[in-house]
Amino acid sequence: MKLTEVQRAELKMKFGGKCAYCGEDLNGKWHPDHLQAVVRDLVTGKPTKPENDVYENLMPACTPCNHNKRSLSLESWRELLTHYRDVQVIRDCSQIRHLMRFGLVEFVAKPVVFYFEKFNEVKPE
Repeated sequence: MKLTEVQRAELKMKFGGKCAYCGEDLNGKWHPDHLQAVVRDLVTGKPTKPENDVYENLMPACTPCNHNKRSLSLESWRELLTHYRDVQVIRDCSQIRHLMRFGLVEFVAKPVVFYFEKFNEVKPE
C-alpha cells in the first residue's frame, strides 16, 4: 500500500516518533511495517495476504527492526529475539563470551516486550 505524506507523518507519530518495536527515535530512514505480515509473491510482488495490506495494520519501525522482523508473526519474532539472547549470541560471539567472563555483559532473563505493548500503560504519578 502506498501512503500519502499525511498518513506517513501520522504513522511516524503513532508512538511519539519512536519505533513501535524497540522504542528508538525514528530519525531519518524508517519503514512502515505490517504488524500482521502481508507476504509478497516473489515473482509478482503482489501480497498473498492482501487483507493485511491496510493502514490499520501498519507500525512505524526503525530499519533494523523492520529487517530483522521480516515477515514473521509478532510471536515468532519474540521467540527469535529470545533465542538470540539465550543461545545464539553467547554461542556465536567470542567477544561476548569474553566480556561475560569479566562481568562486563549480563543477559537478563525477562520476556521480550515491544515498545508499543507498553506505550499506553498508565504512568504512576
